[in-house]
Amino acid sequence: MRDGGQNPPWAIKNPIKVRTKPMYENEEKVVEAVEFQDETIVCKDCGNEFVFTAGEQAFYKEKGFMNKPKACKACRDAKKNAQREPREYFTVTCSECGGEAKVTFQPSEDRPVYCSACFAKRRQPRD
Repeated sequence: MRDGGQNPPWAIKNPIKVRTKPMYENEEKVVEAVEFQDETIVCKDCGNEFVFTAGEQAFYKEKGFMNKPKACKACRDAKKNAQREPREYFTVTCSECGGEAKVTFQPSEDRPVYCSACFAKRRQPRD
């Protein structure tokens, strides 16, 4: 804390309560009142500042994550997507309406393939 113990201007005023999950069935549930404050971090990849919000900190605490993020959301997403191969799409004719549909799998001749609208119509009666 800066300025003689005063909270920084981006600090939240109200603490967030985090419910920690019990590890075993007969273990008691523990509720901790932890005061999180928004924190500004510099991204290690692009050098831009990003805010590690109090809500994100509560989520990290609940999931048991020990380290703060080192990269901003945009850089994390770019890194995740760079590791994936691009999806291959196949253009097919819908078996019900005859319209064009794009699917991510190689369709076989013995099974029908539907566009999104026809597929949704076929699923409704089952729900």
